Amino acid sequence: MDGSEEDDRIQTEKTYDIEDEIQDWKFLNKSNIPKRGEKEFEPDGTTIQSSALEESQSTMFNALNNIRGHHLKHKLLGVWIEEGEEEGYCFISHVRGNYFKDLGKGMKFGNDLHGMKLNNLETIYLAERGSLIVYLNNEEYLNWLNKDEHKGEEFDIEKKLIALDLEYLYCLLNIPLAKYQVYAYLKRLGYVLQEFTPKEISIPNHTPTSDSARNQFTLWPREWGILSYPIFHSLHFKTKHYFNYTDIFKSIKLNTKPIDYTPPTNPMNITFNVWKPMPNFSKKNPPLPDFQLCVADTSKNTKFLSLSQIQSLHLQLQSINDDEMPKVIPKLNTTKKENKKMESKKEIRAKLYAQRQLKLDKSIQLRNEYFKKRDELFKNGENSIILAIVNNGIINFLTISQGQFNTIKSNSRLNEIYPNKIHSIIYNF
Repeated sequence: MDGSEEDDRIQTEKTYDIEDEIQDWKFLNKSNIPKRGEKEFEPDGTTIQSSALEESQSTMFNALNNIRGHHLKHKLLGVWIEEGEEEGYCFISHVRGNYFKDLGKGMKFGNDLHGMKLNNLETIYLAERGSLIVYLNNEEYLNWLNKDEHKGEEFDIEKKLIALDLEYLYCLLNIPLAKYQVYAYLKRLGYVLQEFTPKEISIPNHTPTSDSARNQFTLWPREWGILSYPIFHSLHFKTKHYFNYTDIFKSIKLNTKPIDYTPPTNPMNITFNVWKPMPNFSKKNPPLPDFQLCVADTSKNTKFLSLSQIQSLHLQLQSINDDEMPKVIPKLNTTKKENKKMESKKEIRAKLYAQRQLKLDKSIQLRNEYFKKRDELFKNGENSIILAIVNNGIINFLTISQGQFNTIKSNSRLNEIYPNKIHSIIYNF
């Protein structure tokens, strides 16, 4: 065997994966690791193939019919409680597991009964993944909850209440399917989600000024080509010699104004505040969200969002202030743990770049930081909002942001580096 054949054989053994084959449920009855076998590409009508398929199918049904249990210490029971016209909730009297670092709210009945309150999204999420068994409340259970003193008395939920299956739970909780699909998808990826509470939107008042009259006055001449620029533009009153491109760009710049906001007939609200996975997340005092997300169900309406709807979403986004949602202060660890993991190429490049920056002059460091932050704003925009478009179970995420290519006024760090400067992409030093 020559060298090329030996390399092909080694490469074939390395790239082979048992997942590439058709799943055979007969492997579940064996304790050893399955080996490579022949693939069945298409039915050939033989008795051997049909009997093999029937055997694999029966094994699959037997595997699915097995009872899947959990340890009694980890059993989590909740009771769904309806409160008239208000939205119901699930009450868990004995909290177990690590699910409630970012789920639920603390709730108290009487003087000595403390538990956890889950909303409909959190309830169906835990029930669907098999971590929670939900029961339906009755009058006896409500009377037991409303006691002033429980004195260690326990209510036998499993014997006195009726357990709810997923089908009944979906109907009872009445959750929009698109909203839950986005919530469950992001939760399984490890993100932290909380429902957004809409607030009153302050509509900016735009009073008509003389600019609108001047624009109407110069509308026809500009369409005829008589006045290429507005009648009060500086080019009509003075002449100037240009020695660089910056002066040219400044002279031909037209003053723009934001489009007036008109409330939409069918407004849309932000659905979720989303955070990246973090170990020290606090439900009571959450930091500013990393993303804010709006769910749009296109199975009911295929039209894209109108300009007024997008403007209303951005107004909701701008209503969050630093004072309302303080940032989390990271805990200082006095003892540093040795990181045994090998550094990636990206981390090595970042360290080398930071070392090179420290060797530069302070003014050059500030200039590099300025260009980096400014280019990020031009690339990603400001006031970004994530739009989750759901079409019959298929989820797509879009980012809608506001871009200012002529000036950036809302970034304080750029103004700190270069005060009284127009942060435009076409202006140079």
